[in-house]
Amino acid sequence: MFRNVSVSAAVVLCLLFAASEALAQRAGQSATVRTGTVTAMKSVDLNDGNAIKGALVGGAFGAALTRSSKGSSRRDRNAAIGAVLGGAAQASKTRPGRVYTVTTNEGTMIQIATEQTEIRVDDCVFVEEAGGTANIRRAPATACEPESQKVMQDAAIIEEMQEEASECAAAKQELVDADSDEAIDRAVRKVKLLCYD
Repeated sequence: MFRNVSVSAAVVLCLLFAASEALAQRAGQSATVRTGTVTAMKSVDLNDGNAIKGALVGGAFGAALTRSSKGSSRRDRNAAIGAVLGGAAQASKTRPGRVYTVTTNEGTMIQIATEQTEIRVDDCVFVEEAGGTANIRRAPATACEPESQKVMQDAAIIEEMQEEASECAAAKQELVDADSDEAIDRAVRKVKLLCYD
């Protein structure tokens, strides 16, 4: 009898552990968020592979590009990119965007290409990587101040930043999975709400 109770308790504990692991993943613990300052930016044609070579490809544009590797048709991919960049860009052969160079608080450098154009040199930003996607969003200037570095290591703050990065990644996945013009439009709006500053 005691053996059955022990086995049952062990099974329950394993299930609880598995459920807490799944919850932790959903809460964003698989996301990486680095804080830094934009030190350079350049306007690029996002269609030019040489212009964005070596950079993370972020924003909704990165998710729209992923559609082509997920078996979507060229029309669907172009519709997604057009929805991201707007009608004028859709009609053009170029896809305007920016490559931002970010110096992280740890001293490393990251480049990220995106359709977002509102970020400026000297802005404090979060560079997020989650679910195979990347994103850049403006952060409060306080996050880049040397006096804030201990606070930025607080577990609650890290968890919140990771959760936001995961919500953005989930919105991008919705764009990748969208199977109609209406679904693409909805997903792009979600990305702009959850991934931009």
